[in-house]
Amino acid sequence: MLRPNRRRQSASEIYRVAHRLLREGKAPQAIKQLQEGILRFPHQVLLLRSLAEAYRQSGNFLEAISNYEKVLGLEPKDEISLNGIGNCYLRMKRYAEALSYFQRILEGNPDNVYALAGMGDAYLGLGQAEKALDAWEELLKRSPDNVFILNKTADYHRRQGRCELAINYYERVLQVDEKNPYALVGLGSCHAAQSDLKSALEIWKKALAQNPSNVFLLSRIADACRNMGYREEAIEHFKKALALDKRNAACLAGLVEVYWETGQTQEVLETLKKLLEVDPGNTKALQRLGEALEKREEWEEALRCYEKILDSSPGDTRALLGKYRIMLHSENHAEEVKAIEETLKRIDPVLLEEKSQLSSQPISAEEFWNSQNFSNSEENRGKAPQKETGGKKVRTRRKTAQRIQ
Repeated sequence: MLRPNRRRQSASEIYRVAHRLLREGKAPQAIKQLQEGILRFPHQVLLLRSLAEAYRQSGNFLEAISNYEKVLGLEPKDEISLNGIGNCYLRMKRYAEALSYFQRILEGNPDNVYALAGMGDAYLGLGQAEKALDAWEELLKRSPDNVFILNKTADYHRRQGRCELAINYYERVLQVDEKNPYALVGLGSCHAAQSDLKSALEIWKKALAQNPSNVFLLSRIADACRNMGYREEAIEHFKKALALDKRNAACLAGLVEVYWETGQTQEVLETLKKLLEVDPGNTKALQRLGEALEKREEWEEALRCYEKILDSSPGDTRALLGKYRIMLHSENHAEEVKAIEETLKRIDPVLLEEKSQLSSQPISAEEFWNSQNFSNSEENRGKAPQKETGGKKVRTRRKTAQRIQ
């Protein structure tokens, strides 16, 4: 029986198949295809370089470097391979080695924009920011509309607090690509840093229109709305973000604050419960939970929140103040109140100057303490004390604390 004559693929055909697989995100299949091709064409630069690139894309940087070096053994000045090795070392945070490869390229070709970009990143990694900026400016002289480098330069200036410079670079990006989402987000952040929330909000909404599922943008817009007093809009955007990422701690925390500001105590408690499931050690959430429980007159539970914070951070002033507010009206805890006062005086003497601030509560705490029996006597434990009213003994109303399960 005759077997069909299967034509063997050429090196260029192997490369095309592998290149397609890489574009489709199928790096393992591309690697296998290229390895088989290299067995037949061991000195084919195109295949060796493609195999190195496949390894680089899959995060196997050492194998990538090994194959780029094989190319350099055949073509010592191959700029693509030199750049590839430099980028591998950048990803490995071996910045000095990365820099040496980019410099090798620029010695032979000062106009190589990829090497200039990489050199800037290497200098930045080495802590030499001014040299990084010089490299990027050299690149922009050769490629003034390079959106990637314009954004990188803008980002650097923004992080350094040089917002006017950053705005200039972001606007250069938008002259080239008016819908560039990265530049829109950065530009909005600059305006927000300058307290121009109105401009920031307008710009972020433009970016969101292109990508309505961007959780980061939804949260930034929600924060801006909250700070501008647009609380209903803030709630709407926080909820949209949480519908996409229900465990986003920043959005949950932001939503808690909006609910708090609008007096929606039940929603505060429900959202705090979710936040503490995501981040059980979040002291700010525990603090807010304690304050919300105080509003609901649930003194025992509020006190537990403050004490939980103080277990890990004994000097936390807000938690100390919360505990102080609740204990201030208990004669049985006079010594502990005095100890808290001494601690607060040591941390910040101003805190105790305004007694009204410390004792301001939704209602007085006497009811909480009067409804509890802190006697060591077994017969009285758990009974509410009595007080004299009009010659008759009546029980004070005892409020049972509701636990947040």
